[in-house]
Amino acid sequence: MKNNDTFKKYIIPVIVLVAICFVISAALALTYGVADPIIKKNTKAEADAARKELLAKADGFDKYKGKLLASSDGKVTINDVYIAKNGEGMVMTVGTKSFGGTLIEMIGIDKNGKITGVKIQDHKDTPGVGTKAFTTAHLKQYKGVKELKDISAKKDPTINHITGASVSSNAIHYGVYEALLQYKEIGGAK
Repeated sequence: MKNNDTFKKYIIPVIVLVAICFVISAALALTYGVADPIIKKNTKAEADAARKELLAKADGFDKYKGKLLASSDGKVTINDVYIAKNGEGMVMTVGTKSFGGTLIEMIGIDKNGKITGVKIQDHKDTPGVGTKAFTTAHLKQYKGVKELKDISAKKDPTINHITGASVSSNAIHYGVYEALLQYKEIGGAK
């Protein structure tokens, strides 16, 4: 009798839990298999729309397959570069260390080496404080800039940094600075 009680009390619950885990894992794998291509397609469409917004004269983009820069201090990485098929410029996705973690921004640069726009794609900075640097009014000051005078937003007379959001302002600025270096490294849009 003890063997039967042990089986009912300990073995059957373990078998049931293993079966539940197996069914849930299979359901999650199936859901991922269905959702992943849709998520990738939507992410690509959003990125393409942002590129087109930053470089309106472009008739399409080709991904640059050459060397991508990263700052020597590890705070900035050029994630990707897309060059306009018609030679109108390029759009870069840049990752920069910011207050809340990695800040992802897209930066458009025209065929003359001037910034066409900066768009924040993702961030973890403090809403209402750090995000003051992400406003359209603040980002608009980079438009038309061909060269930044300093790597630090505070020290660069070209732009105004946001007091109280200096880490976020510097993250944006540093990303734009590195994007301009990448543009020069590539040799401009061809």
